[in-house]
Amino acid sequence: GADAIVASWLAGAGGRVVGLEASPEVAAIVRWGMRCYHSGISWLDEAIWRIEVLCAHHLQYLRALPAASFDVVLFDPMFRQPVHASRPLTPLRRLAQGGPLEREAVEAARRVARRRVVLKERRHSPEFARLGFARVEGGESSRVAYGIIDVDPHNGAEDGGGSE
Repeated sequence: GADAIVASWLAGAGGRVVGLEASPEVAAIVRWGMRCYHSGISWLDEAIWRIEVLCAHHLQYLRALPAASFDVVLFDPMFRQPVHASRPLTPLRRLAQGGPLEREAVEAARRVARRRVVLKERRHSPEFARLGFARVEGGESSRVAYGIIDVDPHNGAEDGGGSE
């Protein structure tokens, strides 16, 4: 959710951030938590409250979207080797629908994204190469990194820094 909150803040009131959760239980918990959260910091609360949380499988949702319908598609799968410092996520791990990200989902995301497709994974994960993310960024001291495929908005092809 932290990446979605940042995206919502950056997108502002005119933007749209949709968070997908395949597990109905996780979707309900996250949706409830985001609606009930009150930090007392208006810009933070507003960013959180703007996020749409839907119960949907990412591949089915992406297939149903028209081309170039979002600026960015971010995949943030549950890590198969969890970051144990993220204790608030521990109870949700049992409910999450895991499994590796499909190459077909990345291709669908490239069709849907106007600017880029991003994959959040553990640093040095083989998933980046398997899924075609040649550009990987993130601090050396961080446990996570971001694979990036920039998409040319004119034809859906890669525009530098991509893969294949």
